[in-house]
Amino acid sequence: MKHPFFLVAFIIAFSSAGFSQKSLSEYVFVVVPQQFEFQKGKDQFRLNTLTRHLFNNAGFNAIYDVELKELPRCEGLFAEVKENSSFLLTKVEILLKDCNENIVFKSAEGSSKEKAYEKAYQESIKTAFQSLEVLGINQGDLQNFRENISKRDGSISLNVNKSPEKVSQTNEQMAFKNLPSYVFKGATYLLEQTTDGYKLFKKVSNNDGFIEFGILTETSRDGTYLFVKDDKSYLAGFDSDFNLIIDGVDESGKPTQNRYLKIKQQ
Repeated sequence: MKHPFFLVAFIIAFSSAGFSQKSLSEYVFVVVPQQFEFQKGKDQFRLNTLTRHLFNNAGFNAIYDVELKELPRCEGLFAEVKENSSFLLTKVEILLKDCNENIVFKSAEGSSKEKAYEKAYQESIKTAFQSLEVLGINQGDLQNFRENISKRDGSISLNVNKSPEKVSQTNEQMAFKNLPSYVFKGATYLLEQTTDGYKLFKKVSNNDGFIEFGILTETSRDGTYLFVKDDKSYLAGFDSDFNLIIDGVDESGKPTQNRYLKIKQQ
């Protein structure tokens, strides 16, 4: 009767051998890319959203790669979903690597016989995650870790190692770019276009400067963006007048839409 228990223990120990020097709980976060190698677009079939959700449910602090920012890379893990599909089966494995590209965890293979790609990939990923769910991971408080980094560096966001004079100079440079400006709940925002979306900056009243407020990245759906702020993600887009619409939740937890009104240039 003892053999099944020892067999399970052996499997878990074998899976954990690669990270015996540092447990998965000792890492602070896990980074999920917005597109895996086998995908044809960002978050195709909502697989990246699903993977991030499953990591969070399994005790990890899962963030997207665009959220890494000032976080020390070697305090985190980097997730990959590897496809090993055959003619009749969709098969995947979950890999976790450290900042030096060393594999520290490899899941059991998850598979599905579903013919529809979306269902097949989602089912196989969920099955593969069972190898992680049994480990009892607890990566702790990511927000507290971020705050400690900010206190250590003595800075946040755009104000990193900048005196007030340098902050003002940076804002003047931003003004010269004629960035589109927005207003929401009495605050002013600037929107800067990037290679894969936008950065949203919020005006700081005490020094007339701007700090990075959130990031919008393109999704596989045309005109739809993923807005990331404070480790939370929401869908966003623009209306016909280029007002910025960001999904959210109100105080009662009900879905709502936040409309950032574009200020017309004089």
